[in-house]
Amino acid sequence: MFKAIGVSAILLGLVGYAGGATRSIGTASARGDVNVDNYAVQGNATLFDGSVVQTGQASADLRLASGADITMASDSRGKLYQNRIVLEQGSSEVKASGPFQLEAYGLRVIPSSPASRGVVALHAGHTVEVSALTGAFGVRNEQGVLLASVHPGSPLNFSIQAAGGGTVAGESNAQFSDVGMISSQGGHYYLVDETGAKYELTGKDVSKFGKFVGDKAVITGTEVPGAGGSGVAGTVSVNKITLNGPGYMSDKEKILISAAIIGAGIGASIGLNATNSTALPASR
Repeated sequence: MFKAIGVSAILLGLVGYAGGATRSIGTASARGDVNVDNYAVQGNATLFDGSVVQTGQASADLRLASGADITMASDSRGKLYQNRIVLEQGSSEVKASGPFQLEAYGLRVIPSSPASRGVVALHAGHTVEVSALTGAFGVRNEQGVLLASVHPGSPLNFSIQAAGGGTVAGESNAQFSDVGMISSQGGHYYLVDETGAKYELTGKDVSKFGKFVGDKAVITGTEVPGAGGSGVAGTVSVNKITLNGPGYMSDKEKILISAAIIGAGIGASIGLNATNSTALPASR
């Protein structure tokens, strides 16, 4: 009798241990030919820490217990963890209500607010395209250095290339690209984007910002580390300010900013480009 109880207790303990070791982190809903951990899925499947999802000619919806919703496009592959996905092929749309990040080619794409929703796509030539649909995303390297802030209407491409020659020392300021209304207060100029985030604008041509007040404009530049004050999300040193909102920049006006992954990370250089879109008509 006691021996039977003892054996049952051991079995229950082993079951509990196994359950804890393979705790579910979410579910996958397949819309067609989808594999989870090399098994074909029809309908729904349970995801575990480290599960690999591969889509074929259909997409898949992933819902994680952490609050992240992910839609993997067709012909995509990613490795899932509780608070992140490592995109290995194709593209994914991510919406997270809590701490979450998408990793691609050593870059970390992190939502800046709970309302953020965006798409990350891998292209030929080790290029990562990041688009914000709502909210905003910060793009960081493996060392956590902020490389860019991505906002709706201003998708950015990051080209990861093997570094050659010497080592680049130091850190580059975070590159910034956003669209919003320009205002002036107390001799200072500001941009307020569609999320309500307010940035103070500085730069050598600050005296020329006055003609943009009351208009929608594209701002590109670099964020000033440690700057900002009450009610201001940050300060931007403006390299270029262009009237007419998203899509106004032509091919000749693209930004090309070189940075370097520092330390013993992926050892790469990052080219940052504004993606092409159709020019808008003048507002004046």
